[in-house]
Amino acid sequence: MAKEKKADCDTKTNKVDSNSLEWNDYVLGLLSEDEKIDGNPTTDGLRRIFEIALNCTVVESISQVVQSPDPNNEKRATVVHSIGFILNEGGSDRGNLNVKKIVSGAADVYWGNCDKIYRNHPVAVAETRAEGRALRRGLKLRKVVAAEELAKNIEDNPDADTVGLISDQQINFIDVLAKRSNINVTELLLDLSIDPANIKKISHDAGVSIIRELSKYQQNLGNIPSKILGYNAEWR
Repeated sequence: MAKEKKADCDTKTNKVDSNSLEWNDYVLGLLSEDEKIDGNPTTDGLRRIFEIALNCTVVESISQVVQSPDPNNEKRATVVHSIGFILNEGGSDRGNLNVKKIVSGAADVYWGNCDKIYRNHPVAVAETRAEGRALRRGLKLRKVVAAEELAKNIEDNPDADTVGLISDQQINFIDVLAKRSNINVTELLLDLSIDPANIKKISHDAGVSIIRELSKYQQNLGNIPSKILGYNAEWR
């Protein structure tokens, strides 16, 4: 009978060596279920276990925006994230103690590789993806992608004029909140000095303001001005 193969462990720390075949399973096993999405580790989860897995101390975690969104670059954002860390005694990674090691990851985000719901926040998405890649590189994970690097609901070839405008998710959420509070959205927009003539032409930031106002009224129904009462489903 063949003997079961044992993990390549450090006998002092009982941790799997970072260069062993079992390393991936060991690192991913440190994550909780809510730190995975469809089996892929989240950046938050990788950040939490980074020092644990490598037995190190992170001394810096820095993001640098190397390309800002602009109409001329399809509102593309590029971010590089660098992580500096020092190995503790008995660390799982091989290297000299007290010598700072640096790993970096880069990501660029635009409407063509980002979920529609986040397309108006390319810098934030790029920063999260870049950090996730840096964490994966530092953890020496093989054939593993962070959950935030995947996009499932991409809008194909949107008109350039739609980028930065209110999203369908925002419009649907506005309708739900207005219905709950019996608010006439058209009257609310007029009250907020927002033109209700074409909801699709309202900016994303204006959509945020409308949702914020509706949320405020939902928390205190008694303070809704009478002039904006009376939900009408035909406002869109």
